[in-house]
Amino acid sequence: MELAENSHLQLPLFKLDGNLASRPPEQPDLELSTPLDANLLALLCQNPSSEESVSIPLERFSLQALGEDYKSLDVSLAVAELVLNHGPVLNAVVSFDDELLFVSPPLEMMPTFDLDFEVDEQ
Repeated sequence: MELAENSHLQLPLFKLDGNLASRPPEQPDLELSTPLDANLLALLCQNPSSEESVSIPLERFSLQALGEDYKSLDVSLAVAELVLNHGPVLNAVVSFDDELLFVSPPLEMMPTFDLDFEVDEQ
């Protein structure tokens, strides 16, 4: 996964319930999109130890319902966070007031960044 400042991180979300393990990965319920600014990129550069995880609350994000079942969700009630585990492995968690919970599949990543440095090739 390539992470670049001023781009968006987009992750598929699935309702967390007893059917989650049998859900086809190509049919998510929602899609989370969040802008990648310098601050969020810096937080994503961490690699927690195997006993730790890092929770990154998202202040700016959007949700898109991909199925009819969730078109009526009030996204203003959603709380979203990224969770970074050892690896690093990234996933998203979105919760609603009525205890409805959505999660993204774990995404193994080694972030690469374009810092706009020019390499002097000689």
